[in-house]
Amino acid sequence: MFPRAIDGAFLDLDTHAAPLHVGWTIRLEGPPPPLAALRRHLQARLDRVPRLRQRLVATALAGRERRWEDDPAFDVARHVTACALPAPGGAGELRAAAGTLLSAPLDPHRPLWHMYLVEGLAGGGCALVGQVHHVLVDGIAAIEVAALLLDVDADAPPDPPSAWTPRRESPVRAAGLAVRDRLGAAAGAARALAGTGPGTAVQVGGALRDLLRPAPSTGLDRSVGPRRAVAYAEAGLGAVREAGRRRGGTVNDVLLAASAVALGEASRRRGETHDELKALVPVSVRSESSDLGNRLSFVIVTLPVGEREPAAALDAVVAQTRRVKGAGHTTPVAGLAQALELLPPRGRALAARAALRIAGFNVIVSNVPGPEMPLFLMGRRVAAIHPAVPVPDGHGLTIGALSYAGRIGVGLYADAEAVPDLVEVGRDLESALDALRVTAPGRGASAPRAGTSP
Repeated sequence: MFPRAIDGAFLDLDTHAAPLHVGWTIRLEGPPPPLAALRRHLQARLDRVPRLRQRLVATALAGRERRWEDDPAFDVARHVTACALPAPGGAGELRAAAGTLLSAPLDPHRPLWHMYLVEGLAGGGCALVGQVHHVLVDGIAAIEVAALLLDVDADAPPDPPSAWTPRRESPVRAAGLAVRDRLGAAAGAARALAGTGPGTAVQVGGALRDLLRPAPSTGLDRSVGPRRAVAYAEAGLGAVREAGRRRGGTVNDVLLAASAVALGEASRRRGETHDELKALVPVSVRSESSDLGNRLSFVIVTLPVGEREPAAALDAVVAQTRRVKGAGHTTPVAGLAQALELLPPRGRALAARAALRIAGFNVIVSNVPGPEMPLFLMGRRVAAIHPAVPVPDGHGLTIGALSYAGRIGVGLYADAEAVPDLVEVGRDLESALDALRVTAPGRGASAPRAGTSP
């Protein structure tokens, strides 16, 4: 099997300064499990997601198409390792460790994922920091990978050992299968495009106008190097949902509004004066959540960063997202991504890089619904989950949110040199979420200063 065109595009867009890894930090209650036991636990479950034992190789024919094949030297010990935090093991030490671990490159000759067991958290807890290349997963599929380790029952029995052995295919057969699969995908894309009606052209035009309209020039619009920094924010899911409902919006609208307020504060710290920034918002078009890979479209939302009152920012965001939904911009962008299947490998790479270069946005803001019930790892309750959305080349910051067990965990992920005040951005975002929670309908409220939220 070869990667779909949109999956492969994330490989084509990967650079030294901007590796496209989807990541997460999972905080666990209780003492860390023994590393050997954690490896056995994961090894026993890998049959559920076979792609995690596969690597990408270039075929000898078919224009150097890349193809998934079982890694003949797969060893779970290469992919699950451990480290310890320096004392006192608080929030700052965990942030620093997660940034360092998520900066580590993945071995392109092996399956493209890694998990780190982080010990030494204050109070006796531990954490799992994980990274999976975007070629394997989008946000929803990343939840499937992380959930591979987790159970809804604290007393879930261990899985029996796996009897997996790598499957081997000759290079000629692999190349032939790649040709067959690529032709089938191209034919499917051609049929889908041929079936579009005249109204689709209007939708495509509107979506492209939003994507290609230039974004303001800011200090966020640069890649300095591969060193990453992370910051976290949290809020109650029920309070966030109610804050959105009171003003006719959604949880995603509230996240965008809080992001706008936080980015406005960051811009003013830099001496920049912007009324608006442009956010690229991924939208899932997935129909089968159990399938790995990417099922994504994108829309542009204008963030009112000049607005200091979170409630007023939310009103502006709700008006924006209603317009985008009403214009039907999600489907045509997904169709354009599917059209990549019609191009040869070199053409797909050039098209992906050109699209990133000309798309006008300052930040990526992503929100993914997660499990509503508590989850456990080998009997240890998951306390919080914070995602890390990849930072593409030429950009400095992404904001990702994941709902879990009545809470929303926000992960801010950035080029460490481009965004040195990332922790302050996270505090301002959490403060804006808290201000929206207490704002009465029809009334504005200024965000409390960073660090004042409970």
